[in-house]
This record gives sequence, C-alpha cells and structure tokens, in this order.
Amino acid sequence: MPRFIAVHTLPLTDAEFTNSMKQLSELLSQLPPGVAFHRTYCSFADHKFFCDWEAPSKEALEQLFEAQDRPFDAIYPVRLFDVANLELEP
Repeated sequence: MPRFIAVHTLPLTDAEFTNSMKQLSELLSQLPPGVAFHRTYCSFADHKFFCDWEAPSKEALEQLFEAQDRPFDAIYPVRLFDVANLELEP
C-alpha cells in the first residue's frame, strides 16, 4: 500500500494535541478501506505535525481530510527505508 506523510500546521499545545487525537481516534475506526493511520511526529515549537498514513492514493487522503474538515499543508508520497534489512520498501 502506498505510504504518505501529511503535513499539518496547527497552533496546538501538547494538551490540545492530545485532546484532538482522542477525538480523532473515534474517526479512525471508520476509515475507508485501504486507509490506515500509523503515527504523528510533532514539532510544537513550529506548530507542525507530520502524519504517517497508508492509502490507495494521495487523492484519497485529500478527500478524507476535507470530509473531516482537517486542514493540511501538503501530502507527500514517501517510501520507508528499513534500516534493519537495509532495504527500501517497494
């Protein structure tokens, strides 16, 4: 499944982010087929959040974020390099 990093700029504190993710967790159980959320890397000082997703396409994530009224700056297709096996995932 293709992997993506979605970048969000949100002026959130640690506590606000945690509350937001708790609310989002309910929606995660209702994701469309083939869409999976893995993790978020947070830079609170820069108000940037980098979210690791799998989805059939970039457009599928754009539609999901727009339907949930979640702002995003960009969505990048990425590939993971597995350091343990010294392999780039397909």
